[in-house]
Amino acid sequence: MATNHRAVVVGASTLLGKELIEELNTSETPWDLRLADTGDSSGQLVAGVDEALVVQPLSPDIFNARDVAFFAAEPETTRTHWREAKAAGDAVVDLTAALESEPDAVVRSPWILGSPAPPTNTPVVISAHPAAVMLGIVASRLATAFGRVHLAATVLEPASQQGRRGMDEMHHQTVSLLGFHSLPQEVYDAQVAFNLRIGVGEAAKVDMGAIASTIRRHLKAAAGESIASSISLQLVQAPVFHAYTMSVYAQLPANIDAAAVRRALHGGVVRVTNPHEEAPSNQSMVQEPEIVIALTEESRTQENLRGFWLWIVADNLKLAARHAVACAEELASSRAGKAQ
Repeated sequence: MATNHRAVVVGASTLLGKELIEELNTSETPWDLRLADTGDSSGQLVAGVDEALVVQPLSPDIFNARDVAFFAAEPETTRTHWREAKAAGDAVVDLTAALESEPDAVVRSPWILGSPAPPTNTPVVISAHPAAVMLGIVASRLATAFGRVHLAATVLEPASQQGRRGMDEMHHQTVSLLGFHSLPQEVYDAQVAFNLRIGVGEAAKVDMGAIASTIRRHLKAAAGESIASSISLQLVQAPVFHAYTMSVYAQLPANIDAAAVRRALHGGVVRVTNPHEEAPSNQSMVQEPEIVIALTEESRTQENLRGFWLWIVADNLKLAARHAVACAEELASSRAGKAQ
């Protein structure tokens, strides 16, 4: 019988927190959950495995007798309360990347080939950025199968990466444009509805450059310098609510058959579509658990037989939640093994 892990989810009422709770409730490993949040969220009921769970106020004693503390709220909440979790003996899994500067924090992805497991006494594991996970998995699998590769990726950023505030502003901008009204620009200092941008204004609460830098840092930390240096990326704010979509050109070291590329990429959390299957979209992937890749050979010519276009799509929130659970289960199991 699987070990029952005990956890607290901080940020239970956020979009990411709700997705995380669902993943924990449906995990093969049983999780005994406490839910916590700041502000007006305490007292809310959230579905659990056997009964509804109450979101409790965030206080130091919420972390007592827990194995793992997940932080899925605002970064400032993580920075304010993570030491309370550490003092209670909890392993911290940070989904906000707020603790990167902490000396003992480790950026981790159990899904990327060659990513070293953290030591059993690691106090903080930062679950790698979902875009870094997607690119790291693809690059590491291709490199393992075929040798040195290079990926050139255009990564399309969805509004839900900014939580409810990003979703609401994208929605309100869409409605305002259709009604010929002025646009709300508190989160994005620019029009993002019906628009594609590589920057969203100097006064924006969203820093596209900082997001791209986080993806690059997490790639290097989780996949290693060799894989990280093989990936060039451009981040684009897309007028969509959900899902990371990526157009990626993969340059291989030799002329490789498409079937071999599909075999190298397919498996685990990745599904590669067959040549006659419709390619995934950001809408079709909402609430889907996998990373789905469509591979095309249209750009291959006699002069260049080493390149493939990959269209890669995943639900950003579900992927982030599922990945964080994998990080937590690895860490909790290693600690339990050490205790034995």
